[in-house]
Amino acid sequence: MVITKLLRSTLAAMLLLSAVPALADFVVTTDSDADDGTDGACSLREAITAVNNQANYNECTSANAGESTVSFAILPNLGEVHVIQLTGALPPVARSINIDATTQSGALCTPIPNLRVQIANPSAVAVDGLTLDVGADFSSVSGLAVSGFSADKRAGIYVAANDVSIGCTISGTNASGTAAQPNYYGIYVNGQGASIGVANDTQWLPNLISGNSLANVFIAAGGSDSAVSASYVGVDSSGVTPLPSSFGVYAQGATGVHVGFTGGPGTIDHQRNVIAVASPVATTSVDVEFDHAIGGVLAGNYIGVAADGQTSIPATSAISVSVFQSDTTLIGCDGNTAVGNCRNVIANSSGIAVQNFEGSTNTAIVGNFIGIAADGTTAFSGTVNARAIELDGADTLVARNVITTGGAGTGVLLSPNSASQTPVFLNQTSAGSAGAILNSSDNCVQGNVAGVDINTSSNPTVISTDFTTNWWGAADGPAPNGSGNSASSNVNYTPFLTAPSPYCSLEVDVIFANGFD
Repeated sequence: MVITKLLRSTLAAMLLLSAVPALADFVVTTDSDADDGTDGACSLREAITAVNNQANYNECTSANAGESTVSFAILPNLGEVHVIQLTGALPPVARSINIDATTQSGALCTPIPNLRVQIANPSAVAVDGLTLDVGADFSSVSGLAVSGFSADKRAGIYVAANDVSIGCTISGTNASGTAAQPNYYGIYVNGQGASIGVANDTQWLPNLISGNSLANVFIAAGGSDSAVSASYVGVDSSGVTPLPSSFGVYAQGATGVHVGFTGGPGTIDHQRNVIAVASPVATTSVDVEFDHAIGGVLAGNYIGVAADGQTSIPATSAISVSVFQSDTTLIGCDGNTAVGNCRNVIANSSGIAVQNFEGSTNTAIVGNFIGIAADGTTAFSGTVNARAIELDGADTLVARNVITTGGAGTGVLLSPNSASQTPVFLNQTSAGSAGAILNSSDNCVQGNVAGVDINTSSNPTVISTDFTTNWWGAADGPAPNGSGNSASSNVNYTPFLTAPSPYCSLEVDVIFANGFD
């Protein structure tokens, strides 16, 4: 599976790299939505039709009628934003296409996209903004802002094709990313192997996907082996102000979804996502959710944290990371990747940082900074987690994390549910690691009102669980016997560390010696 993902990302990157305006391109020269052979201009609608037909169409002509690249030179080409106001659905793209609106003068991709071509839906027509349909495999899109496609639960960009690459796009805001203009879904992925965000040795094409009504990025069951990286999800162009959405990234029923560092070429600074959403009125929100998913990976992201890794985003989401009825989910490090590349930095000022619940099994939470900045020493000013980790799913590994709530909450709350009388928490045989052994150890549980607590209100039958070889914030161990963070009477914490674990400080180049397979 790893080889497949790398091949897919390499092919997609090659497609985007080839997106250089050439004389053979179909060139969009108007922001009109017309399909008119007498107006002297080539519209986006006509250009898509030309590519689908592999032939010149109306004024969309090319020296190579079989061309698949659509570039933009809308007049006047002086750096202003050109808004293509749709009157109906664009033709679904049915062939491999390279839509490159970064060719429009004034378009910027980095560090946050600021674009000059926008597809809008002024009449709230119940259509998707841009559809990459079956047959459009290995297509790429860059330089477009898409907004206003919220009627009848529609998407700014709908992906049914396989191995699609989307970089340097905006979905859910205006073309500068300063104000929400919601789609229902920002990007909806139902084709395998999509790359949402591009960051490799030759390109950095981040997305800004924010302000959408339900989910900024939604990956359905057909979107297996897709990746979301190099994207700002939920925040505006400042990178620190969250816009209202119910979900940042939502993977439902998909297998092998990877959010963040992919392990391929490109630096972690470019591959990581910055993810934070604000809850809509009367609705709670989740920054990242794996729902009935298998083999999901969340690595190297800043969640509730700005791109500098040191500034907390004023989060209003109820949960930063949610694992719901999913299997074999990895949050953090797999043992084969340098910690600085796979560590998530997570902050949530009012809710739960990480929740593994309701039937989820084989979850590994490894090597993360939860409640502390990326430097490993700076507490987030005014930002705490009410609960850093909450577990009511079975077979959960918690290892080598900093777990803190800024002195105001619970580090780890175990909440056995009534459907499972004897769940296994903080287990010592790691599922999610291909059978490798990695104990729930080397955590720094510090700066909490309660270190590890067990909620017995819903299930009076609570088994004892081992949580040994961890640092509790004091050399004499956890309260009530020591002076560190407290441990529930059902938690066996002996032996404990008498000094902080080395994994609880900043380590950029270390790979776990006894990590996962």
